[in-house]
Amino acid sequence: MSEHSLRYIDNDSFFTRIDALSKLIWVILVILTTFQLTSNLSRVVMLAVVVFVMIILARVPLKTIWQAMPIILIMGTLLFFVHLFTAPSTQIINVLGFSVGKEGFDKGLQYFLRITIMVLASFILIWTTDIRDLMVGLVSIGMPYRYAFTVFMALRFLPVVQQEVDAVKAAHAIRGRASSSPIRHRIRLWQRYMFTVIVNGLRKAENTALAIESRGFGAFPDRTFVKEFHWTKTGIILLILFIVFAIWLIFWEKNLPIL
Repeated sequence: MSEHSLRYIDNDSFFTRIDALSKLIWVILVILTTFQLTSNLSRVVMLAVVVFVMIILARVPLKTIWQAMPIILIMGTLLFFVHLFTAPSTQIINVLGFSVGKEGFDKGLQYFLRITIMVLASFILIWTTDIRDLMVGLVSIGMPYRYAFTVFMALRFLPVVQQEVDAVKAAHAIRGRASSSPIRHRIRLWQRYMFTVIVNGLRKAENTALAIESRGFGAFPDRTFVKEFHWTKTGIILLILFIVFAIWLIFWEKNLPIL
């Protein structure tokens, strides 16, 4: 996975120009609306809207989407198969030539769509938002700047951690062709990856804590910023349109026939 798949992409798209708080509120609304939906068809519509925002409005490069696809799909896929094989079913259906339980398939698809929509919307926020703008926006609505800085650091270290994982994987691959190793050996390699990343993460956290303490971070109750936060008209319009769409989608699915 490329080190750039979790980085901010400044491509001057419509979605990138929206203020950070409007995009954060949009992500929250997407998640809340998704959990209010009761049918998989309406969740597919929501997923299509999120994909439209990602490709058309945010103009996220397809290469970046492809590189992040394992992270986007892994949790939803795992939950899908868990419910597919464990949920009790009374009706058998044929899916791509396989006989599966209808209730288990529907339940698994429900969790797959929910998780995928949430992760994809969150990634759109990461790809299109300068985390400094998000931190300033959170402070402007009353969040203590210490907490806002915590959010900033968490998002700031995401691409760093990903880069370290790629570096460790490359080092192991050079020494032993890890990409073609047996499954058991690859599991042991992932344990080594995680150990190295955790140790390096703890070291970076300690160095960061010492650095901000030596600069007097947190000594004053308020903090000023070079770039002030401002709501954008496009952000307000986006939120209004999405709220209207969410209300329509919730009422629309209530009129769907029961399959």
